[in-house]
Amino acid sequence: MSVKKRLYAIWSILLVLVVSFVVSGLGCGPTTGTIYVEATLDGLPWTGAVEYTLTGPGAAAPTVINGHSVDDNFSGEAGSWNCTYVSGGPGLFVDITPPPPQTLDAGGNITFTLNFVTPPLDATISFKSWTINGVEVQPGTYILYSGDWVDVEYTEHVYGPAGNVTVHQTSWLQVHNIGYEGEPGPSIWLHCVNAPGAVSMDPPAEGSNQQCTVEGLPVDPCDEIELKYCEPVWLDVEIDWNLEICTTYTKTINWISFPSPPVLFDIMPPFLVGQSLNITSYACVDLEGDTNPQNDCTVECPTLTIIYGGAPPP
Repeated sequence: MSVKKRLYAIWSILLVLVVSFVVSGLGCGPTTGTIYVEATLDGLPWTGAVEYTLTGPGAAAPTVINGHSVDDNFSGEAGSWNCTYVSGGPGLFVDITPPPPQTLDAGGNITFTLNFVTPPLDATISFKSWTINGVEVQPGTYILYSGDWVDVEYTEHVYGPAGNVTVHQTSWLQVHNIGYEGEPGPSIWLHCVNAPGAVSMDPPAEGSNQQCTVEGLPVDPCDEIELKYCEPVWLDVEIDWNLEICTTYTKTINWISFPSPPVLFDIMPPFLVGQSLNITSYACVDLEGDTNPQNDCTVECPTLTIIYGGAPPP
């Protein structure tokens, strides 16, 4: 073989080796990167429990990673990644920065920051339902028997930084004697009970200073209140509650009964079968430092008509 041919053969072999080396080197490089997830509260770093999802590329379907805390980091395939807030965290969720999605390069890293702010104090209340003997009913006309009682339920929530606050609450009930069997009738008399437990919270909370009033004037247990025909009277109850912020409560008020404690007011015997009352209600909450007074009171709820039906049916 000539020298020229031998040199050509040697150069060919060297070229193949170089190409193989380069290809091999490229195959050994990283295909993944690192995703960091952090959080801030009022602009300062925060760590703790929070739920979020990371969604990125996958061979057959998107890769989904569920995160449960920050700071944390995850390995992910190179490509486009999204981050979505689910729940939890130290306050009111605002946004994620930089705005998703981000592109993760092989061997590189990206960071998603969940941003929260401390929500201002805000107590809210809304009408939930009427109940009779603890069972929810729609507004309308109902026959009540001896031993029955009428409740009102409200939904309450306090927004703000973690902790407990004292919320002063006032709830009103208007009672209107509308007569006897559709005609003008005698007075109906109420007996103030103001029983402990007549106002309750679910989940349980600590209440204090429960006070009943009639037309804004305090009344004591055993005081009697006359309901004259066609002269509506406003009853109310005031109470302080120690409530946990960011917890939703259902407040139940056992207002009146043909007696059956614990209630705020009993309807005193003798009862006339067919005696009727129209009742409506509303409520307010008062919290020191509340930043939004627009949701502190409800409107009057739909009217309930109750008719005394005598002894319970067998």
